[in-house]
Amino acid sequence: MSDRLMLALDVGGTFTKGCIIEHHQILTSTIKKYNTYSYLDAEAILNNFKRIIEDLVYPYIRAHNNQYISQLNIGFTFPGPFDYRNGISYVKGVGKFDALYGINIHEEIRKRLLAAQLPVNDQINIRFENDCHLFGIGVNEEFPAEKLICLTIGTGLGSVFLDQGKILTSREDIPPEGYLYQIPYKDSIVDDYFSIRGILQLASSNGIDTIQYNTVKDIALLAKEKNEAAIQTFDTFGNNLAEMLEPYIQSFQPDKVVIGGQISKSFHLFGNALQKAAQQHKIEVIALKDALYYTFKGIDVMFSGDE
Repeated sequence: MSDRLMLALDVGGTFTKGCIIEHHQILTSTIKKYNTYSYLDAEAILNNFKRIIEDLVYPYIRAHNNQYISQLNIGFTFPGPFDYRNGISYVKGVGKFDALYGINIHEEIRKRLLAAQLPVNDQINIRFENDCHLFGIGVNEEFPAEKLICLTIGTGLGSVFLDQGKILTSREDIPPEGYLYQIPYKDSIVDDYFSIRGILQLASSNGIDTIQYNTVKDIALLAKEKNEAAIQTFDTFGNNLAEMLEPYIQSFQPDKVVIGGQISKSFHLFGNALQKAAQQHKIEVIALKDALYYTFKGIDVMFSGDE
């Protein structure tokens, strides 16, 4: 056991997933899933984060003969808009985390942890970052010398452009800040098309009853059963994704496009069109089903400069 303990927390509007990282190794046996309760008041949400942290820390300490911890590092992913440097949420009007708007979550969590008298010195370091950024950083550990476009597709579309391990935010060959979600596409913006709601909207337009089949997994199971409407839904999704990415593949010329997030599990149903487009530019497209693993790796890298 190290006297320096790291926790990784991937915060979503519905669930928060956490684990312990020790000596740069993700302890898979410690991975847990918790309710986030993002619809509650600020006090309840913040106290829930404290309880999650305690639930990860105490079993680890007991398993190692109650050794005292000299330093506790806690890395959070958090939905945006968010001031990641200062730990302040600006999420509003989406029914999740509204109560935390403008609150310094960093200071509030630290205050609660100190009051709880965890067996830790006062050295508690808490950091926040965009989940797709951390996913990209984790993926970059596998491909450190390559240019990457990393996407996470779930409730929305996250994106990050990396070159030699550096996250890019202001170059002419990428979208502003590296964010694709807000780029105009067809009748709306990218986020409305390349997300869970985007697939369900496509499914509905193809005649699928999305009240009965209301998840991407449901549509994928229909496709597996050779349902033509479901197959067409994923074909269209893949073709649209290839069309949307084409200008950035041309301008940025990545070595790889890496896809994670919930929808990556259905890559075999929509990936053909994207792979064909990428092959024309001699680019590899890969889907990583365990995006959480790479996100946790990214949190570890976020603190590695402190060593």
